Formats: sequence, C-alpha cells, structure tokens
Amino acid sequence: MTKDGLILTVRDYESIEEVLSQITDKLTQMGSFFTKGDEVALLVENHSKHVQDIPKMISRIREFGLSVSRILVGAPEESVKSGMKVVQKGETKSGTKVIKRNIRSGQVIVHSGDVIVVGNLHKGAEIMAGGSVVVFGKAEGVIRAGLNEGYKAVVMAVDLRPTLIQIADRMTHEKGEREIPSVAHVRAGRVVIDKWDGVDFEEVVKT
Repeated sequence: MTKDGLILTVRDYESIEEVLSQITDKLTQMGSFFTKGDEVALLVENHSKHVQDIPKMISRIREFGLSVSRILVGAPEESVKSGMKVVQKGETKSGTKVIKRNIRSGQVIVHSGDVIVVGNLHKGAEIMAGGSVVVFGKAEGVIRAGLNEGYKAVVMAVDLRPTLIQIADRMTHEKGEREIPSVAHVRAGRVVIDKWDGVDFEEVVKT
C-alpha cells in the first residue's frame, strides 16, 4: 500500500497466461481486503513490451469486482511520475467503447475492443485498443490498436497527427495531412497512412 493506494505490480515476464494466473491467485488471497467497486493501480514494468497484454490484465482484475484507476509504467520508484489515469466511460453492447469528451495529457483509454472518441486526443494521452480506433477530432497522443485483432485493425481521425501509431506489433511516427481525415493501416508489413477516401477497407480486412 502506498500514498496512491493499492498498487498491483506486474514484473517483466514471458508468459501472459502465467501473469493472469498470478493475478487471480493474488486477488483471491486478498479477497477479504476488498469490497466491490474498490480501485487499484496497475504497475506494468517494461510497459512498451507488454502493452498488448494490458487489456487482458485489466479484464482479469475487473472479474473480482475491482476497478483499475491508474496504469503506472516503469520501475516502482518512478511509477508515480509516469502514471496515467484510466478513463472509465460507457460501452455499447457490441463491445465498442465510446468516449464523448477530450482525452487529456496523462489519461489513457484501455479497452479490449474498438474505441471511438468524440473529441480530441491530446499530446501525452494514450489509447490502447484490442480493435480499431476512431477519433472524431484531432489525434495528437499515442494510439495503439489491434492488440487483440492484429493487422486488420485501423486507426482513423479527422486530423491524424499522433506522437506514435502502433497496430499490432508494427509502429510508425508518421502523421496524416493536417486537417484531412486519414486512416492508418498495415500494408506489406508496415503501417501506412492514407486519406480516408483512398483506402480499400476490404483489402485491409484481408491483411
């Protein structure tokens, strides 16, 4: 327990299944300390290496009736400085998370399916999605898509100017044309950005 509350630490690892099992064991052992709705922070060492597994960790924690309030990255002694607040918003029955607001610096959206943001993604903010990401606004933060869906995922924005785009295990720092709706997708093993009306989505799905 720290001044930020309970922090569940996940050390660097090789098997996500082993980590999920350890989370289950730990939370089962500590069951008497929690009540439904309590919040915990999740500290993931080597965040960039394991980013695709974070939605799975959060899902496992939620199975115990707990809510992840923050994702902390780096070593435990640095984690408070590099923490990101998890924004909890509504989900549709289709598994799509819809955020109707701006996502500000220091906030992170984590969802195992598709994510739609009706607003802007500011610099310093981050989206981690199992599926595709659509931003009806300016996207300037970090977008990680396809963490479950793989190369079939796409990233779309009215103004696609992110710090980083990751689709599955492919990444790029390229940006779309300013104020031109654009789509990032995987083609020939790399992330490319095209104007939205120039993308053959049927071919993307076949990737």
